[in-house]
Amino acid sequence: MKITDVRTVLLTTPYGIEGSHTRRRSAAFVEVETDEGIVGVGETYAGVYVPDLVPGIVELYKQVLVGRAATDPARLFRDCRWLTGYCGRTGLTVMVLAGIECALWDALGKYRGAPLHELLGGAVHDRLPLYASGGVPTLTRDQLAAQAVQVRADGYRGFKMRANPVAYQPGNEAERVALVREALGPDLLLAVDAVQSLNTRPWSVKQVLRLLDALAPYDLAWAEEFLPPVDPLPYAELRGRTSTPISGGEGITTAAVFEQWLRAGAFDIAQPDPTVIGGIGEARRACEAAAAHHVQVAMHVWGAAPTITANYHLGFTQANCVMLERPVMGNPLETDMLVEPLDVRDGYVLPPRAPGLGVELTGETRARYPYEPGSGSMFG
Repeated sequence: MKITDVRTVLLTTPYGIEGSHTRRRSAAFVEVETDEGIVGVGETYAGVYVPDLVPGIVELYKQVLVGRAATDPARLFRDCRWLTGYCGRTGLTVMVLAGIECALWDALGKYRGAPLHELLGGAVHDRLPLYASGGVPTLTRDQLAAQAVQVRADGYRGFKMRANPVAYQPGNEAERVALVREALGPDLLLAVDAVQSLNTRPWSVKQVLRLLDALAPYDLAWAEEFLPPVDPLPYAELRGRTSTPISGGEGITTAAVFEQWLRAGAFDIAQPDPTVIGGIGEARRACEAAAAHHVQVAMHVWGAAPTITANYHLGFTQANCVMLERPVMGNPLETDMLVEPLDVRDGYVLPPRAPGLGVELTGETRARYPYEPGSGSMFG
């Protein structure tokens, strides 16, 4: 099975629920076409933020791939990394390469008629709990409470909401978290994501400790990215001064850097994402590094169907993966590209069964969601 083409597909969809921070969302997919008629599909998280930059980087890597056998994603990934070894060791080029690498795994799975988790050695979980992910800060309190009520009604095992990332308001955050906890009841997991990657004046450890004290009555499962995601040492300091579990890592773009954060003691819960960190292989190494440091994993998932399934397949192969994220902010591409629906029972998802990632990018989907130039959003 040889690669005949590598191309980018950009799409823009309506997005969000009433009160959402944005009402459209773009995505960048990579298709790897082969001489067997098989087309692998992957996604890069860069498509949410800078979709217009993705095609040029895909073209750069295409020269390494066309004409090569598509049956060794790890080797092809290494060769692509060599091409940009000086100018793109981390960051955007790696995020785009992630889409290519995921597409290669999808093609291989379709070629062999096997779901990705089987290619990775097999699932070690029969099922994994799902938590709903939403609760953006632009929702009113009534909207936030209503979403939490719906999450409970839909049978999820937990809910993650967002704090206002650019306004430090411990009292206001405590009131919003209290509303959500009341709506969820005492038995469901509740986590808060402060998204400090968006804050031009990020919070200090002292500020975070004060905020966590205000949130302590509401039994947080974890506090996510409450500090700027640029230095592991403040994360380690925070962990040593609070009993609230600390999570992060979604924006780290190589397994080597992820290992540095783990070695520094930054996380109680690690959150790699194949569509960010360079693909399935790098994300697996990050998960394995977390296990070596006795750190649990909850995969970061905030994209379309290829992002969801890439994370789920990998999560099922990792013994230290304890929970999976399911966005509930209204993105039609979360479901429209699935070959078969997710098998969810009593708030737990079962291992996907369709070959590869279990996704297809049809002509109907392309026609329904034409790309809108300039639609990237820094707020995701």
